[in-house]
Amino acid sequence: MRAVRAIATLLALICPVWALAGGGWQDTPDTLRLEAMGDTLRMNGTPMDIRAFHGKQPIEALLRDVQAGWERQPGHAPVRRTTLPNWIVLNQAVGDQHRSFQVRAQGEQVEGFVALTSPAQRREPVLAVRLPPQMLAMQIVDSVDQGRASQQVTAVSTRSIEATAMALDQSLRASGWQRQVLKKQGGALRLSASRGAEQFDAILSAQKTGALVLISTVQ
Repeated sequence: MRAVRAIATLLALICPVWALAGGGWQDTPDTLRLEAMGDTLRMNGTPMDIRAFHGKQPIEALLRDVQAGWERQPGHAPVRRTTLPNWIVLNQAVGDQHRSFQVRAQGEQVEGFVALTSPAQRREPVLAVRLPPQMLAMQIVDSVDQGRASQQVTAVSTRSIEATAMALDQSLRASGWQRQVLKKQGGALRLSASRGAEQFDAILSAQKTGALVLISTVQ
């Protein structure tokens, strides 16, 4: 779930296997050590290429270098800078694609992400499991890493976590899944199931208006 939270923060989206990638990708400084996340990634049906980095450069100097590199190419759209809690983000449209650079201080180092999205290639996402009534998917992340496809879904329900878990369990059983775990974990509730080699895991937490459900499915 760590990478899912990171992706969601980046777009404010997996436990990835990291692969080294060359510096300078998307006109970033060659001094950055970029790490690719998975083989393919789609956020709500939109293709994305996300790479993480760590470094020791001062944030402002790094941001100036990135912005200068992005503005060096003629015909590119202006670079927009946004300050979020704990993060500073640069955004730029490049043709029919969009790229962003997000950085924050982490102790004596900096860390962040570079992302390239392709909205023109979006296709409607398909849920790996059928959600019961009164449950709505808000965010769907599809990825392939080392040949295995996975999907992470952030959903909301208007029902309690217990009622939502039982409805989700019934929906899974109707599709051939076998429940493995259904238990409370602190103030949350965990539901896991399997179907052959496929794995399903959900964490449900109570909200004022119902339940927040974080689902992970691996094929």
